[in-house]
Amino acid sequence: MVRRKAVLIGADYIVRKGQTYARLEVKGKKACRLYYRYDPYFYVEAPPGAKALLEKITAKSKEGEVVFAKSIEPVVRELKGERKEIFKVCCNAPAHVPILQEKMEFPCYEDGIAFGKRFLMDFGLIPLSIIRYEREGKMIKKFLGSLGQGGERLNLFAFDIETYNPEGAPRENIDPAIMISYCTGKEKGVITYKEVKGKNEHVEVVGNEKEMIERFCTLLAQKDADIVIGYNSTNFDFPYLKGRAKKLKMSLAVGRDGSEYRVTKKGLISPIKISGRVHVDLYPSVRFFGFTGMIKTGDYTLKNVYAAVTGKKKKMVERLDIWKMWDENDLEELAEYSLLDSVVTLELAEHILPIQMELSEIARMQLFDTAYATSGQLVESLLMGEAVRKEIVIPPKPSGSAVNARVNNPIQGAYVKLPSPGIYENIAVFDFRGLYPSIICSYNIDPDTMDKEGESWVAPNGAKFLKNKPGLIPSVLTGLIDRRAEMKVKLKGMNKDSTEYRKLNARSYALKLLANSFYGYLGYARSRWYNRKCAESVTAWGRHHIMEAEKRAEEAGFKVLYMDTDSLFLLLGDKKKEDALEFLKKFNSSLPGKMELELEDFYTRGVFVGKKTGEEKGAKKKYALLGEDGKVKIRGFELVRRDWSSVARETQRKVLEAILKEGSKEKAIGIVKEVVARLREGKVPLEEVVIYTQLKKSPGNYDIMSPELSAAKKGIERGKKIGQGSVVGYVITTKGKSISDKAELIEFAKDYDPAYYIDNQVLPSVMKILKELGFDEYELKHGGKQKGLNDFF
Repeated sequence: MVRRKAVLIGADYIVRKGQTYARLEVKGKKACRLYYRYDPYFYVEAPPGAKALLEKITAKSKEGEVVFAKSIEPVVRELKGERKEIFKVCCNAPAHVPILQEKMEFPCYEDGIAFGKRFLMDFGLIPLSIIRYEREGKMIKKFLGSLGQGGERLNLFAFDIETYNPEGAPRENIDPAIMISYCTGKEKGVITYKEVKGKNEHVEVVGNEKEMIERFCTLLAQKDADIVIGYNSTNFDFPYLKGRAKKLKMSLAVGRDGSEYRVTKKGLISPIKISGRVHVDLYPSVRFFGFTGMIKTGDYTLKNVYAAVTGKKKKMVERLDIWKMWDENDLEELAEYSLLDSVVTLELAEHILPIQMELSEIARMQLFDTAYATSGQLVESLLMGEAVRKEIVIPPKPSGSAVNARVNNPIQGAYVKLPSPGIYENIAVFDFRGLYPSIICSYNIDPDTMDKEGESWVAPNGAKFLKNKPGLIPSVLTGLIDRRAEMKVKLKGMNKDSTEYRKLNARSYALKLLANSFYGYLGYARSRWYNRKCAESVTAWGRHHIMEAEKRAEEAGFKVLYMDTDSLFLLLGDKKKEDALEFLKKFNSSLPGKMELELEDFYTRGVFVGKKTGEEKGAKKKYALLGEDGKVKIRGFELVRRDWSSVARETQRKVLEAILKEGSKEKAIGIVKEVVARLREGKVPLEEVVIYTQLKKSPGNYDIMSPELSAAKKGIERGKKIGQGSVVGYVITTKGKSISDKAELIEFAKDYDPAYYIDNQVLPSVMKILKELGFDEYELKHGGKQKGLNDFF
């Protein structure tokens, strides 16, 4: 018996001779697999005298194997808010659990939990932590606790491939892979099978494509890669290499045991799993962080994401020219570009992975699963782990019919008071700090505390929540909020370039992301802890408190300009900042628990626009504010959307800044005139007129021809690989009868249609703003009453 410690990478299982063993991937001095004998199980809610009946139940698998309970024992667990005795039914193999469960005549629980997840929860093991244990050979005999996080000890290996592509999109059954680059942080290189001229000490030349792929697999082993990182490697790099390996009659041996990868299924994503290693495709990760607001970019190309995250620009090679460079032996620049792809991918990972590792630790989810998880799945994993720790039975997943019923019965949302369009001076903006999370914690909102006997909070919708028995959901959420508050205190005054700051900042963001996802999870149709009445109570209390804030502000003599969910915009008028702060102090004294209204900032000027031309009500979440520090805050305008060209977004941004910073309508009009003139003269670069749109369906499944669909179909005919989920960048050119006819992918566009971009991009992006300066659309178009737009510009 020896004692050891290692970083826990992941867990699954094997079955040998009728026994189930947890199989742990760990990394000490080297990576290895260790085993622990453990039986899969589920719970049955049956009368105390039903044990003998349960023991007699048998079933048959599809293969004809007789399935029965290995053991049945009574246990005490909390079920639906009450402690009671139920039965724990152990099985010989994880596959037996659902088979036996179907034969049970009583309610069953926790039968749909993956064994690896089950094992980690039961033993309180945290992914990426350093675990201590006693073992004999490869068998763990006892767990001795944890020594904290260890994810930074794992070896990273970023890679990228270049392919021959004479038809535009490479064809894996015809076109070879020509370069594979990699970067570990300590070493980097490019593998290819043509001589590269110049000083390229990082280039390794092998005999042919087959040897290049073999060398790549060998490098994964030699560099002891724990985490393999790519950008869109799930959809392109790995499948392409596997296709080429099959064509070359070889194996793509990327696993630690020499195996090929396998494809898994996680919702709409099909991640690639590598034996003994963690494959992290950054593409779905950055899309997830883009959705949460952490990454702000017009599209999710590696170039733009890298710029958005790091503030740096990435060197580009025109993809259509790669095959020409290969044929003409112009390989020095191509090798440099290929290597840079891997370097950039690793640098991007060094920003993304720390947050994913923190999410893994907090949510008790394996890194591979975290890399492809939704915020709801992360919250559910966290709740499941805490439920096991507190001996609370985990609710089952909802049936398909239950999901449909929930989707078709939406929950009433937040209160919104729309602004009157216009330009305003001296604005104070307040926000509730984590409105919905603080409501859940302050009012103890949980399915198991709702409508029970005892002293209770009564929600505006009539639901009651116990005051003295903390529910699982508010308890876990309170822990997240308190931990984040501690992180924020620690971060103050720290060196932002230090390793410790980056680590704590990643943890703070992970805590914030999870905390802000709890309300959505309560009302998510596929949630195990879904409860319509709970979710309605949260929004009902949200509406109550924001409307109470409005009432108190008006009583204090302020004019309420705009309200939305958790935000309150007040016009100071003849009042001072001190008056606004005094209102804030008095209002907060009336709030319960963790609820708090905070001052966001004071703004010297703001622009609010109408929903449609001629409407008196302003648009929701569409405004621009000038802070006292000179910074402009913009919400909802086209410049933060990718389905508008950058020339339209930039024109809008400059117009807003001219109005807010300088108060000059003349300068704002001048900006528009100058852009229109450049468009007419053909002086705007093509990259500034590209419009990006994501295809929600496969190109063949649309009924109506749109510009992006037309451009995509033309691209497919030229060999481009475009499918559901692809982001299409297109330009409206001068050739064609309709707008859709004129649409071409940026790779194939030769010019642009000035009239389209003037009338459908630039002017619509600024018209509502200029209207608030006293220009109506007709005047802007014609330079006066009864004249035309083109005459004015």
